[in-house]
Amino acid sequence: MLRLTLTCSAAAVAAMVVGGSQPGSAQTEPVAFGVGPDRICNVLQTKDGDAVLQKGQEDAVEIKGTYDCPEAEQVAEVAVVEPAAPPPEPLPESGLVYFDFDRAELNAEAQSTMDRIISDIQGRELGGITVGGHADTAGPEDYNMQLSQRRANTVAAELVRSGIPATIVTTEAFGETDLAVETPDNTPAQPNRRATIDFER
Repeated sequence: MLRLTLTCSAAAVAAMVVGGSQPGSAQTEPVAFGVGPDRICNVLQTKDGDAVLQKGQEDAVEIKGTYDCPEAEQVAEVAVVEPAAPPPEPLPESGLVYFDFDRAELNAEAQSTMDRIISDIQGRELGGITVGGHADTAGPEDYNMQLSQRRANTVAAELVRSGIPATIVTTEAFGETDLAVETPDNTPAQPNRRATIDFER
């Protein structure tokens, strides 16, 4: 059992108990409460000779001499409450970029849309970005599948060019299989000529 000899003046003890100091009093080491080789034993006792286990205990009196450290089970546990983690930032809304007929390049309106999306996501912690390319029903299905892939690649390249890590950007091609607006075959429709941008944590 660890034994320490510590001497505190009454003024110093009072200052330590209330967490303050008195002008002109001698400087003393602060009292640490707890057990273990790296802790200082309690140097205060009650009038009945019990170890003081809490600062500010009203019946604490100055005792000079050598004291046994209290056993671990005698020391009140002090719960350490970690601050609650802030709620995660909501994911950005999915993006939608439209293309001209039979084109995979960004026109002025599509570029403006991309600039807004990029501005919104820069600096955010994102685990993944999926770009889906789509086409309308005008033209052969296999051609539309290739066209939708080129549209997805265009948007993905713009994201990477803006500083988004390429490792979190993936592309998918849907051709004319996932229409935003149902139309008969061989029907041009602007809402279907698009790329979608979805975000993950």
